[in-house]
Amino acid sequence: MKTRHFLLTLLLLAATTILSAQEIVKGDMNGDNEISVVDVTNLVDVALGRLPKQTVSLGVDPYKVDNMLVVGTWYAPDGTSFTLDEDGTTSYPGAATYKFRPNLGSLLFFNAKGVPVKKLTIEEVEPARYLLTTDYSKNAFIYYTSEASLATGITLDQTSLSLNSGTTAQLTATISPEDAIATITWTSSDESIATVDQNGLVTAVANGTCTITATASASGVTATCEVTVVQLVTSITLSPTTLNLKKDVSQKLTATVQPSNASNTKVTWSSSDENVALVTSGGLVVAIGWGQCTITCTAADGSGITATCKIIVNNTEYVDLDLPSGTLWAACNIGAYNPEEYGDYFAWGEVTGYLDGKTTFDWSTYKFCNGDWNQLTKYCTVSGYGYNGFRDYLIELEPADDAAYVNWGPEWRMPTNGQWEELINSNYTTSTWTSLNNVNGLLITSNTNGKSVFLPAADVCAGSTHYEDAGSYGFYWSRTVYESDPGGACDMIFNDPFFNYENIFSTLATGRYKGLSVRPVRSSE
Repeated sequence: MKTRHFLLTLLLLAATTILSAQEIVKGDMNGDNEISVVDVTNLVDVALGRLPKQTVSLGVDPYKVDNMLVVGTWYAPDGTSFTLDEDGTTSYPGAATYKFRPNLGSLLFFNAKGVPVKKLTIEEVEPARYLLTTDYSKNAFIYYTSEASLATGITLDQTSLSLNSGTTAQLTATISPEDAIATITWTSSDESIATVDQNGLVTAVANGTCTITATASASGVTATCEVTVVQLVTSITLSPTTLNLKKDVSQKLTATVQPSNASNTKVTWSSSDENVALVTSGGLVVAIGWGQCTITCTAADGSGITATCKIIVNNTEYVDLDLPSGTLWAACNIGAYNPEEYGDYFAWGEVTGYLDGKTTFDWSTYKFCNGDWNQLTKYCTVSGYGYNGFRDYLIELEPADDAAYVNWGPEWRMPTNGQWEELINSNYTTSTWTSLNNVNGLLITSNTNGKSVFLPAADVCAGSTHYEDAGSYGFYWSRTVYESDPGGACDMIFNDPFFNYENIFSTLATGRYKGLSVRPVRSSE
């Protein structure tokens, strides 16, 4: 024993770095009861390489190999606190006494009958005031404790969060003082709203507000973050999506917001051209002037979700030419806002046209056939033109297939074959090739009241060629199919410098797939 002390003394004399006064308790691997306490004043960890830094005395005397713990409150891995008393008893659940086995680095708990009920390694427990560790080297132990400051405060990098359902956010906790011994435990006050893992990652689950709490395990100090989970709008549906209005007429748009449980279902409204149409905060559209604009409905929750409605304010003025039938003729073509404008082009029986994005006019794109003139699926009077011999004997467009009815309203229709014949009958009107605001066309003037309508020479759309002869030819649909050749429909055709009034309807028809102008009519004011 004297030899061992002599060697230790030599090592201490070799040290050059000064540490604070310490006590080192030394024993052998067999856990015998012979313990020596060495007062270390000038000792460097290089001198005894196995010695840890900044060690302090156990602060308890006498030392007992089997029961060598500092009295105080300790914490198990599950957060359960328990006390270790000087007399070897403990409040550890289910235990009456304990023993510390330094050579095994463990705490052993016994029930009242002396039967072992639990064994914890030193690394598994966290003391409230002291940290006990062991350092093994050859045949010797060094048992030491270092004073560990408890966490006196804890802060989070964010004290409030607003998350969209299904998203995540990372919280970071900082304890003070920096060298405090503490394990951070994360909890959520309502995991149906938001959960948090033990790294502080928050996951938004459903609408609502909950509190995320970070707790320092030893001292119990806490910090919180209030989490608000919102469900953003994912879609808006407007009804209708296209709206044809007369000037000074209003109509309300309906917005349907999805999902139904969105946190904020409010929307805002705007118009791309308030000279054409205004929109109120409630979605009421008011037609101000002729033209087109777009009404946009935007989710108010910041999601950026929008929906739009195309507004068409048609110039639906009409002219009474004092015709025997009482037919009133529109002053403009569909899609135009002044008499000389060409307006839109429609395949016969289709209600959306060139201005709505149809760029190819042929049998492959025509609505009422299976790809060719002899494969008609509606308005067929001859079986040789119908798909698989189809015939329905319809000779006039139904309202749902009438571009005037659909785009301008139920009081308007495309003219019949007979109404065109009446319009250009020299007994009732005089027709003149002329120009209006530098646009060529046909001026038709009443023989009785002197009123007139102007039909611009807008030509036709065929295939991918669009009105290349505009200014020289005019083609206007009737709503009447050409009965002997139902692949065509009756139309009004005129050209510069003359046109044929007598035979145009009886001898000519235009393929239904082509895009022609439409001049609506109505029967009464």
